[in-house]
Amino acid sequence: MRAGSVTSAVVGAMVAGLVLAAPAAAQPPAEQTEVSAEGVSVEGSGPRYVALGDSRAAGPFIDTLSHRDLCMRSDQNYAAKLARALDASSFTDVTCIAARSENIVDTPQRLPGVVRPPQIEALGPDTELVTLSIGGVDSNHVVVTRENCATPVPGLDRRCRDDEKTLRDAEEGIAQAAPKIDRAVAAVREAAPNARIFLVGHGGAVGPRGCWPSIPYSDADAQFLVDYFDRFNQIYRDLVDRYDVDFVDIGRAAVDGGHDPCAEPGEKWFEGLIPTDSAQPGHFNERGMQAVADMIAAELQY
Repeated sequence: MRAGSVTSAVVGAMVAGLVLAAPAAAQPPAEQTEVSAEGVSVEGSGPRYVALGDSRAAGPFIDTLSHRDLCMRSDQNYAAKLARALDASSFTDVTCIAARSENIVDTPQRLPGVVRPPQIEALGPDTELVTLSIGGVDSNHVVVTRENCATPVPGLDRRCRDDEKTLRDAEEGIAQAAPKIDRAVAAVREAAPNARIFLVGHGGAVGPRGCWPSIPYSDADAQFLVDYFDRFNQIYRDLVDRYDVDFVDIGRAAVDGGHDPCAEPGEKWFEGLIPTDSAQPGHFNERGMQAVADMIAAELQY
């Protein structure tokens, strides 16, 4: 899909998901390639696949038994699901919570007790497929969503959509993130010159309405945040032709399809402050991970 195409600590947890964004799924059928979050499979006939990115890709708290370290990768994140669907001949998942664009390119990511090398080291000229979710930690998402817009009580309209500081913070955040994301995508393209590269966008963790306390915004401010994330996604749309990559507009698909956190538990792709499925607040649940995998798989002809 080419482009063209509250103030409490708990709110902070949701915002972390925005920065980065169920019961355990059934195991894949026996004929599919078995893959694990950090593992490599050489049994399939599909592409050599590497997954890069932050917590939106890692899938914290989905299938916690599969978390092997503090990067909190899940065996049910979209990368693992996609690798199974494509029968990947090799699969390497180096996604990690709280990763910044620099952690993709040239800066090791430091976690308690461990230092992760730059994720780009997993790529090579033989890599055939790359997915990348990055940029939220490089932005002003925390300031815009938590400090400026979240309301501590139901029925309160913060009117952050009309606040000059909020508007300035939003635009400055987009401006500061854009060159960092550009640099990361350029480096990924150089390191994997023969790969099909998919950029997974932001949005979807807030829909066009609030539902306090899970999504602590007035309806009008929630719509402002939907529009804000869509503007943020223009960063990725602008990179499609520049680096010959694809853009996955999961935010628009979630909002237009009624899959935001205010939807019914069986319909939503993201969790709010009060999760009803296994996922970190503000992040994809397993249905959301499946949706991303399905959108990418539909674009591939392996």
